[in-house]
Amino acid sequence: MRKLRSALCALCLLLLIPLALRAWRVLPLDRQPLIAEKYAGWSGVLRLWIFEGWQPGAGSLSGWLNGCIAGFEKSHPGLYVQPEYVSAEALSDFLDSGILPPDMLLFPPGLLDTPEGLAQLKLPQSIRPAFSDVGAWDIGIFAAPVAAGGYLIARNASLLDALPQSWRDGDAVLAVPFPEDWRHWDLALMALCSEPKPSAAEATAEPALPGLDLGLLPEITPAPSASPPPAPGELPSCRLPEDFDYDEGAWHSFINGQAAALAVTQREVRRLQSLADQGRGPDWALSGNCPYTDQVLCLAVLDRPDGDPRPDLCREFLEHLLDPACQGALRKAGAFSVTDAPSGYGQGDPLLQMEQALRSETLCVPCCFDGDRFDGAEKIVRKFIENDANAARLWRDAREILTETPND
Repeated sequence: MRKLRSALCALCLLLLIPLALRAWRVLPLDRQPLIAEKYAGWSGVLRLWIFEGWQPGAGSLSGWLNGCIAGFEKSHPGLYVQPEYVSAEALSDFLDSGILPPDMLLFPPGLLDTPEGLAQLKLPQSIRPAFSDVGAWDIGIFAAPVAAGGYLIARNASLLDALPQSWRDGDAVLAVPFPEDWRHWDLALMALCSEPKPSAAEATAEPALPGLDLGLLPEITPAPSASPPPAPGELPSCRLPEDFDYDEGAWHSFINGQAAALAVTQREVRRLQSLADQGRGPDWALSGNCPYTDQVLCLAVLDRPDGDPRPDLCREFLEHLLDPACQGALRKAGAFSVTDAPSGYGQGDPLLQMEQALRSETLCVPCCFDGDRFDGAEKIVRKFIENDANAARLWRDAREILTETPND
């Protein structure tokens, strides 16, 4: 009986030999020849140059970006994305530096004056309206936002129960850092001052726990639309102190209790949380609503001759970054989605409040080309600071400059 079973097994193995030979001829076990044919004349590596400029809550978007790259490479066998962090000067001079240019650029608004050398893009409908024209030039789109940051006010809850209607109404000190190239604190300040303050009932409902807003919903919903603007003569006037000036040590002024409020981004919020976890720093909470952000990272694709596969593959990579899976992972970096997808923040995370502010229908996001637009808008800010001009009225003028579509 045992000999019969052995003979049957041997016979079955013999019958499988022709099938194996057939499969060997039909199915290529080595996929490398197929990959080489697909990317003939090219190494299969997409080079990405990155200059972030501003900081997300985690300090960098590199961890988020590497995770998204790994997912893209897994779905594109034989294709690799090579990220490289470069200086602002290197990225802005990508066409004329004499160095082999990359295939993609990741940069903040104001770094590139024109889209020269860039390919035109088509944006997915999932990008929110406030971000849809960030990469516009003339009648085309040449860059797409993939991540964002925001601005709010952190107040010392033991010194301020709520933000004042005007900073000149009392002795509370507002600390604001000096404007930077990639974080225009002055524009954020005027935008913050242009928004109506909450009513007394809303102000008393604000929590005093660090960064916690019990009124937030566990799921992201768009921020409520702004109420119809009042007539020009009725606009609220938020005024700064007569001796207001930017504070080079704004962070330390707030931490040491010298300032009752501090203009913050997601980076400062995460630092305040870290201090609170160590039992240090002030008792703080987030307040305000900022209808402005210049903290955006835009992806652009370099133009290539017809037949080059790289631009289309780069467009696929852009679609991957804007996919809900990647946008929903931005929480890990302390940044925010630019699409309809939530960023992943849960109930009790103070950055959920910042995300809701970024979903306001009144949000102003500057076009990423033509950096001179910031100079024009900042001249308007100086009128607000130096001449006691109405912030809400001036903000309308500034946002027109910031969002105007540039052209030749």
